[in-house]
Parts: sequence; C-alpha cells; structure tokens
Amino acid sequence: MKSAFALCLFLLVGMSGNSYAAERSPKHYVYFHSRGQEGRGIQADKSLRDTRFSGAQIVYTWRTLEPSKNRYDFSAIREDIAYLDSIGKQLWIQLQDKSFTPRRNVPDYLLNDPRYKGGVIKQSMLSAPERDPNKPPTDDEYGWSAKIWEQTVRERYQKLVQQLGKEFDGKVAGINFSESSIDIGTENADGTTTFPDDFNPQDYVDAMQENMRVLAASFTRSTPMVYLNFVPGEWLPWDDKGYMRSLFDEARRLKMGIGGPDLMPYRKSHMAQTYGFFREYPGALVKGMAVQDGNLRQINPRTGEKNTVNDIQDFAEQYLELDYIFWAKDELSDEMLKELSDEGT
Repeated sequence: MKSAFALCLFLLVGMSGNSYAAERSPKHYVYFHSRGQEGRGIQADKSLRDTRFSGAQIVYTWRTLEPSKNRYDFSAIREDIAYLDSIGKQLWIQLQDKSFTPRRNVPDYLLNDPRYKGGVIKQSMLSAPERDPNKPPTDDEYGWSAKIWEQTVRERYQKLVQQLGKEFDGKVAGINFSESSIDIGTENADGTTTFPDDFNPQDYVDAMQENMRVLAASFTRSTPMVYLNFVPGEWLPWDDKGYMRSLFDEARRLKMGIGGPDLMPYRKSHMAQTYGFFREYPGALVKGMAVQDGNLRQINPRTGEKNTVNDIQDFAEQYLELDYIFWAKDELSDEMLKELSDEGT
C-alpha cells in the first residue's frame, strides 16, 4: 500500500465552487481540542514540527469567538495562524457549538435572552464510542448543543460563520462544523425515541443544510467541511428516514468537503452510516476524518484486536480514500509516534 506519510502532492483543481481533486495519500493534521492558555499548548507541541504533519486542526468555540452579541474576537485564530506560518504549517478551524462536558460553548446572550429559547439543549455522551467503558458514569459526561433548529439561534451562528469567512477564507486550509450527532431524548422499550418537545429531527436536518449552504458560500478558497456521523431519529440501515442521505446529497450539491470524528476501521455501527456514504461520495471532492481520543482502544472486527495505527491508515487510504486525517493530540503517545515513524520508512 502507499505510505500515508510519504511526501504527497495534493492537487486542488478549480472545477467550480468548492470542488477539489486529490491524490489519495492523505495529509495529516494534529487535532487540538484546546489551544491552551494564550496558545501555549500549540506552541509547545513537538509533533507539529514533524514533517509528516501539515498543520493543526484547532477547536474554537462559538463562546470564545463571540464573547458578547456582535462583538467578535478572532485574536486566537490570528495568533495561531501566525505561529503556524512561522513553522511552515497550516491551520484548520473546527468551529464548536456542541460540548460533551457541563460547559456550554455558546455565548451567554443566547442563554439569557428569551428570544433564543434557552439557546442550548442538554445531551449525553454515555453511548459515545470513545468513552472508556470502565469509567463509571458521572455528571461531567452530559454536554450541550446549540439549538440551531431555532431560527433566532441559527441566524446568529450563520453570522459568525460569515464573519469568519470575511477574514480567514484563503488564509486557513479549511474549516469544519462540529459533528452532526446529537445525543438527546429517551429511548423506549420498542426502540423508538421520545424527543424533547422543542426538538424535531427533520427540523435539525433542515437547519444543518442551511448552515452548510452558508459555510460553503463563506469559504470558497479554503476547504469548507461538514462533519456527518449520526442523525437523531434514524438508525441505518434498519430505520432509514433519509436524514443522513439528504445531508450527504446537499454536501455533494455544494461541492463541499465531508468529514467526521471517530476513525475506527470496520466498526459495525458506522459501516452502514458514515463509512457507507463516504464510499459513495464523489472522488473529486474532499474527505477527511479524525482519530479521536479512544479510537485506538476500540476493537477492529477484522483482527479481533485493538486498532493499530496501521489498521487506521489502511482503512483511511484503501477503504475510505481520505484526503485528510486529523490525529487527536492526546492519542499521539511516544509509542504511537514511533509506529508512525516506522510506517513512514
């Protein structure tokens, strides 16, 4: 197989809009869920200086980028671009409205002004695949998601996206939304889910599509990407409401990149959903996925053993044909880096 860490040429062909062609030897980015105080976590990271990595994918929360209504603070992004430029690397933005801890990643005005109807909805990550099954449930595993299906909330989010595009389109490698999965509602004995009164899966899908259109229009030189993994109210292939397919179809129409968290080779729960749709996605358009915390702890159904870097690399290149792999900083142990080094020789 082709080495994922050989120097590769990533061909960007200006077809129309956000359309790209790529030789399928993916670019590698270090994923940071936090930049640390004043960006020190980024600047202190030694793996970023490794020639196998093209740059950093960094999470920026809506809350930090818009500290108060209509007051935007993009200083952290500017600082990170300047630092990465100085070492010959690129920035990839992950715009985060969801959280998987008690922290809310939206501005306070969304929470306090009644026109935003609470601004967020409570969710849980107890079923997340990256969760350590030996860890007892605790309150810190409950997070929050912005109510993007509420028009007032969605308009504010879209304004943020547009402001980011005005300043950073063409200055960053790409930008992606947080994942489509939102874990809410109560599962019933018959397998159905009872959702909160203020949530409807179709409204959520419609809102995501509208946000995708704004993202694609705001970033025409950098790669716009939507993270699609699961949609509430549907479980493929048994319960297909067309939600996920409609999101992939819209991404295809917009010629934008698709991505997702949790790169876990041949995982059954993902094969009929994200991975299956990735296989169908046009080869001329960008695809990327993240190796999140805990992904290497999962069992590969093909081997019966825990995932290895080689397993992930093979699956990413040969099965999904990815253009980008985002490696979580917390997964880049010395042992893993050594395995990466061995792969590249």
